[in-house]
Amino acid sequence: MAKDKAPSVELAKERGQLEDAGKNWEARHVADLIGLSELTVKRMARKGTLPAVKVGRTWEFPPAKVRAWYAGEPWEVAPNSRPPPKKKK
Repeated sequence: MAKDKAPSVELAKERGQLEDAGKNWEARHVADLIGLSELTVKRMARKGTLPAVKVGRTWEFPPAKVRAWYAGEPWEVAPNSRPPPKKKK
């Protein structure tokens, strides 16, 4: 872990509750888990180096894919939700 402090017990509890409810994590949950800042986590999501889904103006992180990424296992990138651009004639 990059930080000197251990992951927050409270955020770990929230991660578990969200995962049990079948919901994605927020950037703060992932940042706490891997010891990086929220900004870095969001940048990694935007670049596609961290599994995430853009929902409106926020990023959500599927727990199973984040765990696979953290373990160095393969994970699938979510398909682009936008249709491909129309070709000009």
